[in-house]
Amino acid sequence: MLLLYLEIPRQIQTLKDPEMRKNMSQISRIGLLLLVLPIFLLIGCSDKEDAPGALAMGHDEFEAWEIALVEMRIEKNEDFSRPETSPLPAGDLEGFEGLNYYFPKAELRFKTSFIAEAGTDTVSLTKRKGQVVPYIRRGKLAFANQGQVYNLEVFGPADTADGDYLWLPFYDETSGKDTYGGGRYIDVTIDSEGLVDLDFNYAYNPLCDYNPDRYNCTLPPTANKLGFAVEAGEKSFHAAH
Repeated sequence: MLLLYLEIPRQIQTLKDPEMRKNMSQISRIGLLLLVLPIFLLIGCSDKEDAPGALAMGHDEFEAWEIALVEMRIEKNEDFSRPETSPLPAGDLEGFEGLNYYFPKAELRFKTSFIAEAGTDTVSLTKRKGQVVPYIRRGKLAFANQGQVYNLEVFGPADTADGDYLWLPFYDETSGKDTYGGGRYIDVTIDSEGLVDLDFNYAYNPLCDYNPDRYNCTLPPTANKLGFAVEAGEKSFHAAH
């Protein structure tokens, strides 16, 4: 059908009446627009499906999710309060009362497909003190928030001698304000259906935020900078102390 419409302009030029050529040309353009427009609409719908919005949770699921989140935060606070497991320097460990978090936000939880990277080439990411370290770009995650589609790259270690994992570092509009200036991290797990529970309420700080003298953390790539404020997950430790 599209090829037929592409042939029409040639046939119009063979008409001898100028007024008829003008009218037929207008009709041809309108017909081509009506033919092509649904294609673009279908493409748009496909993108939305690949980038889902916030996960809808029923009452019971929401309650279980909120309880699990609070329990995780309590457990992490307990780990940070013990000298043998805490990354905090002695000066901050004394009188430690807990980490600083945003209130839970269900609208910043997404269930999205893991889009695997075809190649296994290494990419270089930079540490806070300037060193460059190799990682493997394993894939990406897409989601939609407030009508905008976002893509985030997921990485794994280039050397798996000490274990393999999937890791998502990111910046957002809170970075350097309410949250750590060197970005935050999310651990990524793929379920049996190839889906990832991308929950920004579980975003956590690199160890550099707690003890910059002891740790040298990897910074997120510029491709993983979100253009909105992710007011969920962990806030900067020193902003509240």
